[in-house]
Amino acid sequence: MGAFEKFIDLLKQTETMRALLDALEREPAKLLATICREYEETKKAVPDHHLNLAGYFGEAILRALVSANLITKEREDRFSLYGYKPTELGIKYYKAMLEEKKI
Repeated sequence: MGAFEKFIDLLKQTETMRALLDALEREPAKLLATICREYEETKKAVPDHHLNLAGYFGEAILRALVSANLITKEREDRFSLYGYKPTELGIKYYKAMLEEKKI
């Protein structure tokens, strides 16, 4: 094992890095749930300014959800740059996670 691998292993043992890795798994589910809930209420794309996104992390999660075909990114009205709608697959995962009480 090289120095880089040892370095990564050391970082992964820290509480901060474990919390970050956990957030990488949980935050996309939370964001998908937020989009699905608002979409269910309004039947409209969720404007970007309704989403709680923190810097690169939030934007990366949105891109991952779009890439996984869980949401679509659309041009929205004059009050926001983009809107996001859950796809059928996104709604399927959202409802399944709700049943499992994971979100």
